[in-house]
Amino acid sequence: MSTATVSNYTLKKIVIFCFFGLSLVFPLGLLMLTVGPTRILAEKAATEHWSASNESLVQKITVTIFLILVLLLTLLVMRFFNASKSNTIKKGLLLFSGIALVSSLYIFSFKPKLLITSDATDTNINKSENAEFHFGSYPDKEKIELLKSQKYTAIISLLSEMVVPAEPILIEEEIENTKEAEMKLISIPMLPWIDDNDSSVLKIKEIAHNLKGKYYVHCYLGKDRANVFKNIIENENSALKIKSELSYNNIDTLKSFERGKILKLQQHLYFTPYPTDDEFFGFILTGKIKNVVSIMDPKLNNDLIQKETKIMKRYNQKFHSLPISEADSDKKIEAIIDSILKLKQPVLVHSYSVTSVPSERFTKLFLSRMKNK
Repeated sequence: MSTATVSNYTLKKIVIFCFFGLSLVFPLGLLMLTVGPTRILAEKAATEHWSASNESLVQKITVTIFLILVLLLTLLVMRFFNASKSNTIKKGLLLFSGIALVSSLYIFSFKPKLLITSDATDTNINKSENAEFHFGSYPDKEKIELLKSQKYTAIISLLSEMVVPAEPILIEEEIENTKEAEMKLISIPMLPWIDDNDSSVLKIKEIAHNLKGKYYVHCYLGKDRANVFKNIIENENSALKIKSELSYNNIDTLKSFERGKILKLQQHLYFTPYPTDDEFFGFILTGKIKNVVSIMDPKLNNDLIQKETKIMKRYNQKFHSLPISEADSDKKIEAIIDSILKLKQPVLVHSYSVTSVPSERFTKLFLSRMKNK
């Protein structure tokens, strides 16, 4: 056998191996997302209010295990294919694999709404003098027609073209479905993290004052971005009476943030390390925390304090910078504690680390104050 023949034979085997791998990873990946471990873990995370970072870590581990299993399965299929002496069996296996691959690619490309959980119930903001807002997950064609029959003024979509691969496809589908139903669609794209949402936040604040009518607001699953939207308009316009059953991340179920432990100093008063961007968006900016207090020292963490001040102002979150340094007296720290205790709860107090010297002095004096009350 010539070198060229051996090279062509090897290339052919590599191509077939890759083909089998793709024909397994896409169909099995689809099942994993819709009815398998990914969907089950997502539902468990929502029910038990996992942190975004914990959910992300578990899902990454699950995906890694899945890819390893697919690789092993591909090796087994390839071994069976090479060992088979029947061309009919080989052609049948290739045909079946091709159909599975094309079918799953079609669903990923044109039916991404199958990847969305369907059990999210609509919730609402009670009708104010000006407007009524209802919250939910992505509305399919039937849902849009139902909203039209229920006299909704418009749909407000928080989906973003930047959240790939599913949301750009969903956006185009929603545009077509709303046009067909003669339903007005208002696009206010929000990214599911704290940065780069300035223009969208400004639009939401305008909506809180200017819109009249009945609106259905949705993001992808009707969770973090919808809650952030609700929190912004609630704080922007006190005339809006909020009544909502949207699911949200519950800090009471956590033992730690990414940077360290969460200390529960009172029933609704938490001391944490500086939150990550995901933790800001999932636990603080949704409105469940009424006041945020930073005790970080500007001499050490001025950039973070400035960043947080900007974030809190942008998202209408009540924020207080009450810095504590190593040189501060117990009396000054106790005065800061008194100020914190006067704030409306739930309150989240944070330093950069809960194990720094100022942090440990703060927690010790706080717990001593509570014990002596």
